[in-house]
Amino acid sequence: MKVTLERLPESRVQLDIEVDKERLDRSLDEAYKRLARKARIPGFRPGKAPRSIIERHYGREGMIREAIEDLVPRAYNEALEAEDIEAIDQPHLEILQLEPVQFKATVAVRPTIELNDYRSVRLDPPHMEVTDEMLAEQLLAIRKRYATQSPVERPAQWNDIITGSVLGEVDGEEFVKDEDAEFQLVEGRRMLVDGLGEAFPGMGKGEEKTIEIPLPDDFPVERFAGKAAKFTLSVREVKEEILPEEDDDFAQQVNADDFPTFEALRTRLRDNMDDALKKDAEIHYQQDVVDRILEGATVEFPRVLVDREIDRMISESSGYDRQAYVNHLARIGRSESEYREGLRPEAERHVQRSLVLSRLVEAEDLKVSAEAIDAEIESLVAPAGMDGDRLRELFASPEGRTRIERSLLTQLALARAAAIARGEFAGETPAEATPEAVDETSAAGAPAKKKRVRAKKEEPA
Repeated sequence: MKVTLERLPESRVQLDIEVDKERLDRSLDEAYKRLARKARIPGFRPGKAPRSIIERHYGREGMIREAIEDLVPRAYNEALEAEDIEAIDQPHLEILQLEPVQFKATVAVRPTIELNDYRSVRLDPPHMEVTDEMLAEQLLAIRKRYATQSPVERPAQWNDIITGSVLGEVDGEEFVKDEDAEFQLVEGRRMLVDGLGEAFPGMGKGEEKTIEIPLPDDFPVERFAGKAAKFTLSVREVKEEILPEEDDDFAQQVNADDFPTFEALRTRLRDNMDDALKKDAEIHYQQDVVDRILEGATVEFPRVLVDREIDRMISESSGYDRQAYVNHLARIGRSESEYREGLRPEAERHVQRSLVLSRLVEAEDLKVSAEAIDAEIESLVAPAGMDGDRLRELFASPEGRTRIERSLLTQLALARAAAIARGEFAGETPAEATPEAVDETSAAGAPAKKKRVRAKKEEPA
């Protein structure tokens, strides 16, 4: 068997394969046996027709086509082994010639990542602190949770709660219909489209009005974008929001044991906000560092990884509900191909980051112990209560432990990248960071396997 290997862009290879005559002859023998068993030839029982009769019935070309159904996949898989190629997708096969058998296989292979001088990356970490304004905003949110409402007879004002209806149409086609709407009028908060919320202040109980608002050019439903929409608004009731005072009584209402005074509530809230702010800042800092490393890296990967990431993004956003996804496309007026292409830039970024982190794990020789995996499993099942045993069994499976290990390694890689950018490893030498293909599962989310052929073949006319 002759094999010629050509490397293509985007981590693909092309294998030109020619099968020798002896191999074809053996496959023709096997093809004859298969065809003899299924052929219905007058005068012969199934499987008993002589080879000459079978060859005359199917013709030489028909015999060869039957032979290559099994021959081509086997020859392709042997070529992968011979050339030490790790395919990560099904190949595209094209039959070039029947005798001698020649075919071409194009397939995606593992991506190649070169981090280059990633140890020289430096980035100042952000300085974040909770301001008085931020604290006041959170206190207001808590007060709103304990607020009461009282019906009023006056016209609506900002911060009032409105009960009524909102109907919207464009060119006579209804696109909004909420006959039991209840919402708070918050100044500056966008309600569906700019200008809609501003129409309610001044309206009283039992009042109705019709207004016209131009829809933006980027309105989600494309056929309505840029057109004038007519809204019919009605108010059935106006209620005033009454907030509790910032005092000890309010603090004790929130939690009498933890907050005997308002100052205790305020202090705890500031501390919690400070912790959350620092954690959020560190997450963003880590991502910024990875992006900086990515800028200096050489990354080549096949398109199929991006397609898989788009699949994952769609599945997660729709709650793994295909019908919900179809309904969403109909609601926004976009085809599936348009929607997928809109996700492609973000998916490409996800894949690039994931591949860089996987290579960083290798370059820095990061490891996760079995004990760390066990501890993570326990932390995941602890909130589950009575369902904890079932979840523990799921996470403790080989596949579950592999997923958890990969997640922990990603966290370690992010933390190490941030430490490098802060200069904490300036004097140390990492593991040799040479260009190396990395496991595509960091982007695709499944164990790496050599892909065997199950592809349809294109044949010459």
